[in-house]
Amino acid sequence: MGDKPKGTTKGSPAGKTSGGENLVRVDIAHLKMGMYVVELDRPWLETPFLMQGFELRNKAQLRTLEKYCQHVFIRSRSVTPKKQPQPAVRVQPPKLTSKAEKGTFFKPTGRVKKPQKRRIIRSRPAYEVTLSVREEHPVAESAYRKGKADIKEILHSAQFGQMLNTEVAEEIVSSCVESMLRHPDAMIWMSRIKHESEYTAEHCLNVCILAIAFGRHLHFDEADLQILGLCGLLHDVGKMRTPKVILNKRGALTEEEFAVMKQHTIDGHKLLKEDGGASTLPIDVVLNHHERPDGKGYPRGLKAGEISEYARIIAIVDAYDAITSDRCYSKAVSPVDAQKEIYQNRGKQFDEEYALAFMQAIGPYPPGTIVELHNGMVGLVLSGQRKFRHLPTVVILRNEEKQVIDEKTVDLYLTDSGQLDKGFLIRRTLPDGSFDIKLEDFKIKLNGDPGASE
Repeated sequence: MGDKPKGTTKGSPAGKTSGGENLVRVDIAHLKMGMYVVELDRPWLETPFLMQGFELRNKAQLRTLEKYCQHVFIRSRSVTPKKQPQPAVRVQPPKLTSKAEKGTFFKPTGRVKKPQKRRIIRSRPAYEVTLSVREEHPVAESAYRKGKADIKEILHSAQFGQMLNTEVAEEIVSSCVESMLRHPDAMIWMSRIKHESEYTAEHCLNVCILAIAFGRHLHFDEADLQILGLCGLLHDVGKMRTPKVILNKRGALTEEEFAVMKQHTIDGHKLLKEDGGASTLPIDVVLNHHERPDGKGYPRGLKAGEISEYARIIAIVDAYDAITSDRCYSKAVSPVDAQKEIYQNRGKQFDEEYALAFMQAIGPYPPGTIVELHNGMVGLVLSGQRKFRHLPTVVILRNEEKQVIDEKTVDLYLTDSGQLDKGFLIRRTLPDGSFDIKLEDFKIKLNGDPGASE
């Protein structure tokens, strides 16, 4: 038998197998640069690390591990003990060597509090994709377009004091849930197609979609996904009572105007209660989705323990879709920058644990994101890996000179195995329309990539 690798705890297993890979347990004190961290001794959701798996390349990463963990599990090929009579099983992990590796976690700011042990992932099996994203896309596109038309009618009714058609609202959500249970990425792709002139309707539908994606990640059952989606769809219904001159103002609101804007939570709450067709949870979320854990939210200044789970979730999703959209007073930011903003405001504006979980659910490069690779090629993210969100499947549309080429689908997860050059790693995201690539004009073809990579 070979020696137990240095740093394992006496009486505890020296390693384990995960997904067919041999993992070795190493105490934090014995970690070395170049080791590839696969698992922690606590859930990833309770740490600042965005990516689930990374190569240890700098002291900042090590300091963060020291604050949160006592030991980790690494891939056996990255262990180099002094005595190793028998070679470890060698596998090909996704090991990044580019400068892009700096983006695997966000640098903690100030003193890091020990996260509370609060289970937010439900105790039920994870969902599996049953169709490829290419196969699901036509259904998702049809459901999205119908859903947008229907939510416009619902918002129109709210604006003019008519009864809300909650039955139609539930049908919109049901179509989204059904599609996203088969494969979430097709509907997320549709949520990336945005028009400033249709912001309110698209925002309501997009928050519904992203909330369902988040709930799916948290293992919500189908009934709870339906409720969560309805909360997202109706969360801003009160804005239909906000004066257009304030709602569509270009530039900062005055204190008086902001006070009127904040009234939309109360107006929406009153609207749903009087309508009588909505359940308790959407009514609660409409009122409380701008409350904050630090007590600085509105309308009531609730603190962390007083805000419902669904309101905390919608608060994050609402902010994410808003800041990744062009609005009358602000230009869209990239998904990466949006996640940084959410991370920086965790524990203050957003529930800390749900903020970290949302970042992992959506990832830095959601489907429909235009990306430039290190080799200069440009493409669209088609779908993502569940664990390795930074290595999605990308449809290449421009070559190194930014010239139009026949589309080619590449799975960036293959970069480490040698099947794909590391120049295919993502360098940066680009806004819609870059190099004449418009998401709305691109049609996903049913060929090539299987797409069920979750």
